[in-house]
Amino acid sequence: MNNEDISAKLARLERMHEQARQEAEENATVRDEFLGRISHELRTPLNAIMGMSELLSGSGLDSTQANYLSMIDQSTSQLLRLVNEILDFSRLRSETEVQDQVEYTIVQDILPRLHAQEKQALEKELHYFVHVAKDLSGVLCGAPDWIAQVVGALVDNAVKFTDYGEVLVHFDRGRGRDGKSTLCINVTDTGIGVPRESQGVIFNKLVTGPHSRRFGGLGMGLALARELVEKMGGEIVVDSELYLGSTFSVSLPLPVLADRPAISDAPRGPFAILLAEDEPVNRFMTEQLLNKHGHRVVAVEDGEQALEALTGATFDLVLMDISMPVLDGLEATGIIRSGERSGIDKDIPIVALTAMVMPTDRQRCLAAGMDAFVTKPVETMKLNEVMHEVLAVRQRA
Repeated sequence: MNNEDISAKLARLERMHEQARQEAEENATVRDEFLGRISHELRTPLNAIMGMSELLSGSGLDSTQANYLSMIDQSTSQLLRLVNEILDFSRLRSETEVQDQVEYTIVQDILPRLHAQEKQALEKELHYFVHVAKDLSGVLCGAPDWIAQVVGALVDNAVKFTDYGEVLVHFDRGRGRDGKSTLCINVTDTGIGVPRESQGVIFNKLVTGPHSRRFGGLGMGLALARELVEKMGGEIVVDSELYLGSTFSVSLPLPVLADRPAISDAPRGPFAILLAEDEPVNRFMTEQLLNKHGHRVVAVEDGEQALEALTGATFDLVLMDISMPVLDGLEATGIIRSGERSGIDKDIPIVALTAMVMPTDRQRCLAAGMDAFVTKPVETMKLNEVMHEVLAVRQRA
């Protein structure tokens, strides 16, 4: 084989490699667009169901009606976790980047997201305990969304497989093999346990334990937890004996503590809020929930109406949906930040309130000039915290 033949083959291999790379990128783009669309279409009605359930819970129901509503809440929470697991697991393996390191606290950013699991534990008459070590009570730095997902999956697993006794969630500080500080999370239960022969595979995708037929589940929660822990540079192990309970232990790198004013320093409200949301049920529900907490709300249907409402008016902040007719949330935010519309405060805090939850969606919102990103279904407590935080930043500026 002469040099020309070798050069021709190398050139052909390079073209094939480049074509394969382009096809992989195109497939990833199509996948992300599909997942984003599915997420939006599933989360939008879930947001309405969960929000209207919260409103209904405070409407003076009798005991029978309250029991029915509790069952709806439980089923809806299970459906939401399943949606999250499917979408997250579908995209995790193709994402090589880690989540941005941000400031958070365990009490304000992690524990509120365990409310559904705590409620299920209490409904099963289990003792539910959470302990946060004193030296973890301040501001930390890490990936709170991923940490919350990991803890949520472990607590959900503990509650599911425990019929009697207790579920204990413990946050503490430890030391890794390299001597550096770590965040240690232990979730202990008195449930049915995991047999020794199954402990090596329960973190595998779609693998379920011997009792899963009775308790249900697709076997994605623990697999997703492991994927997230590994992406954060940590470790996860299980210590369990059949019928004697389990302890799932997570160890995560703990960067140097951040120095951030406490959330208690933030303005507490009530606030004057402009809500831009095109879906009628979600607009009504969100407005009612905000009114319930004492806020004054003006609701509009699209980005252009939002600009009109902001002209010459005084609001504390904007809650902006992304996908809207006429003018979407990103375009409206860009116009606000540009200062090209007279009478509009170009620095007004803007919080994205969206069912679009892909990492690129968050990046697009922040790049457009939004101050924070809240996903649907909306957790009222979390939304209030975010509003307080962005207003505190505005106050300190």
